[in-house]
Amino acid sequence: MAGPYGTWRPAPRQPLSGLAVASLVLSLLICLAPLGLVLGIVALVRLPGNGKRGKGLAVAGTAVGGAVVAMSVLLLVIGGVRFDAWTTEGGEASGPRDPGTGSLFDLREDDCFTPTDGLPTPGGDRLKSLSAKVVPCDEAHQGQVYGSFELAGEAFPGAGAIAAETHKGCAPLLHDFALDTVALPRIQMYYYYPEAASWARGNRTVLCWVGSAAGPLEKSLRQDAAAWDGPQLAYLTALRPASEARVSRPAEEPRSDLDGATAWAGRMADGASGSARLLRAEEGFPATARGPADAFADRFDELSGVMRSAAKASTAEEFERLLGAVGQNDGTREEQAVRAALGLVLPGGGDLAG
Repeated sequence: MAGPYGTWRPAPRQPLSGLAVASLVLSLLICLAPLGLVLGIVALVRLPGNGKRGKGLAVAGTAVGGAVVAMSVLLLVIGGVRFDAWTTEGGEASGPRDPGTGSLFDLREDDCFTPTDGLPTPGGDRLKSLSAKVVPCDEAHQGQVYGSFELAGEAFPGAGAIAAETHKGCAPLLHDFALDTVALPRIQMYYYYPEAASWARGNRTVLCWVGSAAGPLEKSLRQDAAAWDGPQLAYLTALRPASEARVSRPAEEPRSDLDGATAWAGRMADGASGSARLLRAEEGFPATARGPADAFADRFDELSGVMRSAAKASTAEEFERLLGAVGQNDGTREEQAVRAALGLVLPGGGDLAG
C-alpha cells in the first residue's frame, strides 16, 4: 500500500520452531510426555539465539509434559502401591528363585518373600515401599505367591469389577497350590491387580498370594498330592467346589456391595451342592468314613439351600439374616468325623482367614 513515506511492506515473519511444536504435541500424548518435556526445555534454550517463533508453544509443552510426568510418578508411588491393586510385569517362569531384594512387581509363583514394610495392616490398603526380599522358603518369610492369571478385555472395567474377578480367579489357583486348606496355618489371602493407569499400559496380570496372620512362615505352603492316599485325595477333591466358592467371597460387606454378596451366595450354593454330590458318589471311602461322609453331604445340601435363598435377598439385612440361619449346623462336627476316619489333619490345625 502507498503512504506518505513511500510503499509499505510487511516485515518477513520469523519461522516457527519445530522443537516448540513437537514439545506441545508430544506432551499431550501421555506415553511420550517425558520426551515432550525435554524438547520444550531445549526449545526454550535455543529460541533466543535462533530468532524463531514458538516460545508460547514451548512453555506450554514444558508445563504439560512436566505435569504429566509428575502425575505419573505420583500415581506410581501413591495410587499404584495398593496391596490389593497391583501390577506385575514379566516373570512368566514359575518356581522359586535365588534370594535377593527386588521389586514386588517381579514376584512370581512359588516365591517366598517379605515386603520391606511388612504385611498390610487390617483396615489399611497401601504399601509404602515397592521392594520385597525374596528368600528360600525354609527361611522366615511373611508371604508366598500361589498363582497368577490374566484379565480379559480392552476397556478398563473399574476397580470393583476387577476386584470381583480377582476373588473368583484366585480361588481355584489356591486349591491347585494347596488342596487341603484346613492343613494350612492361619493365613490371609492378598491380591495384586492392575489399576486404571497400568491397565492403560496394557497390563492385565493378577498376582495371588497369601500372608501369615499368626507370625512368620518357615516353609513353603505348597502341598504335594502324592502325600495323600486314594480315599484322602478323593475326599479333598470332593470338597473343592465348596471350598473354592467360600474363599471367593468378596471383601466388601453386603451393606456396601449387595450384588457382590448375592453373586457369591449363588456360587456358594452351587459349590456346596457339587461337594455333596461328589461325597455321595465316591465309592473308595473305607467303611468308617462312609457314614460321616454322607452326613457331611447332608450338611452341604442344607447349606446350599440357605445360600440359594440368600442369593435372592433384596436387602443386606435379609442377606445377613439368612446367613445367620446356618448357625451351628455348619458341618464342623461331620467334617471332623470324616477327616478322623481318613487320617487327615483335623479342623483347627489350620484355617484360612477371610
